[in-house]
Amino acid sequence: MLRSLILARGIHTSSANWSSSKAQLLKLRKKTGYPFESCKKALQLNDNSLEKSEVWLKEEAQRLGWAKANKLANRATAQGVIAFAIDNQKEVATMVEVNCETDFVARNKCFHSVVEIVTSSCLDFAKQQKALENSFSKVNLKSGDLMELSGAEGKSLADHVAVTIGNLGENVTLRRATCLNTRDTGLNIMGLTHPSNTTGSQFLSGKYGSLLIYRKQQDSEKINQRSMESSHDEILRQMCQHVIGMNPKSVGVLNIHEPIKSQEVVPDKKFNENDDSSMDSIDEKNSDSTIEEDGMLEQAFLLDPSITVGQVATDYGIDVLDFVRYECGET
Repeated sequence: MLRSLILARGIHTSSANWSSSKAQLLKLRKKTGYPFESCKKALQLNDNSLEKSEVWLKEEAQRLGWAKANKLANRATAQGVIAFAIDNQKEVATMVEVNCETDFVARNKCFHSVVEIVTSSCLDFAKQQKALENSFSKVNLKSGDLMELSGAEGKSLADHVAVTIGNLGENVTLRRATCLNTRDTGLNIMGLTHPSNTTGSQFLSGKYGSLLIYRKQQDSEKINQRSMESSHDEILRQMCQHVIGMNPKSVGVLNIHEPIKSQEVVPDKKFNENDDSSMDSIDEKNSDSTIEEDGMLEQAFLLDPSITVGQVATDYGIDVLDFVRYECGET
């Protein structure tokens, strides 16, 4: 009878311990996102302590991540995303390019998490910069500069990237970033990505991205009635869209009286690509026509080719100071 009682008590204790361990395992898995086997091993090695197990898992992931990162370092990373963030006052902004090997990973939640960390760190870096007198601060960061920046939990971005590589099994690189600060200058920043996808709670990402630095004109007499038809933010986003689509090389010169330049360089719809004579006629047209300028303000507006970007800016009381354009994987 006594033996049966002890045996029953032992079974009950074992069952209670298993229930407790299972609960801890589920908590650790939910909190860290690591595989069940790794969480189970962490709890076994750390006396079922959640805190110690979490620390152990992160250290192990870091170690394995760096080993994997070193192994995959020479793999090409032609895919990835462009992401940007702007503060609430539209005075501080950053745009980053984070690359990976495949488009599949570029859509992965784990990859987007590290993109969010990188973007957040670059925005913090941009906030620390001081705008120049009567101008703005623009800092371009290369891969090595980015890897040294501090990210979440006080770890370097290099450490965060290493963990991501360990989790994904694919090479990940930080290619570049641009940090802008226009505080106390009267200038503001607008941004856009294409296609536009939410990366985190406040960041947008896509394959293309642009940031526009601008000033709103205060003299209402200079602003055309057309500015009442659309909000400034809508027009500014359209200008960012123009930068992405038309790829201007500079801001250019504002000349609202200049007519739209000839665009006869576009071949006729009946063009036969196998007909050499049709190629000759196109070359003749190109040589006789005026090639569109690379300056943004002189270009025909992407959404209304009958007017220039400069005319749009004048109509809506916008002074364009500078822009940044990123294309994922561009050389």
